[in-house]
Amino acid sequence: MLSSQTMIAPHDAPPAVLDLSPATSGEFVQFRDVYKSYGENLVVMDHMNLDMREDDRLVIIGPSGSGKSSLLRVMMGLEGIQGGQIGFQGQPYIFGADSGRGKRIDAKLQKQIGMVFQHYTLFPHLSVLGNLILAPVKVGGLSRTEATERARTYLARLGLESKLHAYPSQLSGGQKQRVAIARALMLEPKLMLFDEVTSALDPEMVIEVQNVMLQLAEQKMAMIIVTHDMHFARDIATRVVFCAGGKIVEQGAPADMFKCPKQARTREFLEKVLHLD
Repeated sequence: MLSSQTMIAPHDAPPAVLDLSPATSGEFVQFRDVYKSYGENLVVMDHMNLDMREDDRLVIIGPSGSGKSSLLRVMMGLEGIQGGQIGFQGQPYIFGADSGRGKRIDAKLQKQIGMVFQHYTLFPHLSVLGNLILAPVKVGGLSRTEATERARTYLARLGLESKLHAYPSQLSGGQKQRVAIARALMLEPKLMLFDEVTSALDPEMVIEVQNVMLQLAEQKMAMIIVTHDMHFARDIATRVVFCAGGKIVEQGAPADMFKCPKQARTREFLEKVLHLD
């Protein structure tokens, strides 16, 4: 758990709009001075700055309570921030509560982000098909026929076409997670977020889900992934970001981060999880 002795105001005055000039707008995602806390003593994003390019696959690692999952939930628009701003696809996307703006998130941009959670979050009363077509029909404006065809395409790609009419209770953990990934892809997002999607799975099922994510990586899907699996992180990441204490301590290419981390805090963490010499 992170703590701070005193709760401080993240900003003294409303911040200016994100700088999205040609010199900076090449960044696909931009976190600028993002501040988030839970109550007075738990700061999970401490004036965080982070850039991501469209061809990046960012893997976020770090100890429990370091703000990794909070970063994803903020990016998805599930939780707000007290300070700072976030840009997405060269446009202002999320503003902190201190911005003085009544509207703190761009709902149109939010729809271009998909997220897969640790515990599937499938609707148990709906079939696999029902889970997949719900959002495209209700939110995306697709006809049921169009949505069903798209669902069949994604399920076939993930090796699950035979499960079209099955219910979540009839699926293995790995199958549920693959269905959850298919559901997130149904709205054809520009960015996918994965929050510890293999941590609740048996080892054989972990491979199933990781193989699907590696397929998405081969298709150049932009992804931000939170994981405790350092071997998978090394395989899929274009860049690894190590967070601790609500801050980004270090980031770099997987080969550099895992073989010769520059910061002592990064090395301490990796020695524990990888048993480095």
